[in-house]
Amino acid sequence: MFDVILLAVDGSKQSAVVVDLARQLASSHQATVYVTCCIDESYALEDNGDIPGEIIDYPPAEEEQNTARAVVGNALKTLELAGVKAKGNLIVGDAGEALVCEAKRIHASVIVIGHRQLTAFGRIMKGSVSADVIAHAPCPVLVEVRGN
Repeated sequence: MFDVILLAVDGSKQSAVVVDLARQLASSHQATVYVTCCIDESYALEDNGDIPGEIIDYPPAEEEQNTARAVVGNALKTLELAGVKAKGNLIVGDAGEALVCEAKRIHASVIVIGHRQLTAFGRIMKGSVSADVIAHAPCPVLVEVRGN
């Protein structure tokens, strides 16, 4: 049933619980997990490749990208140690919209995502990524609420 799982991670304290939920789901369905972290467009570097001698023009963007790579890498290690087939990537854009596009691109059969408990002000300013994904997803969405 769930053969392609899109796992959204963001490095929050809840990430470990979300990764474990995806691991359980993947193990029971022998699925492939696509571990994905979204980078805001304002922090995305044009070229994700490492060019020797490249001058870093925007250190915060490089830091953001390195953090995202580490978050995806840690999730991949956890899944691979559990015997789960997993691939990782970074996507750029508004998180909710970018995750929905990625789910369509990989033909995800389910999206596994966390849910932060934002304040009313936080929801107004940032919006809820999980709510955006639920509203527009091309497949079922499994939202982990534990671990906040």
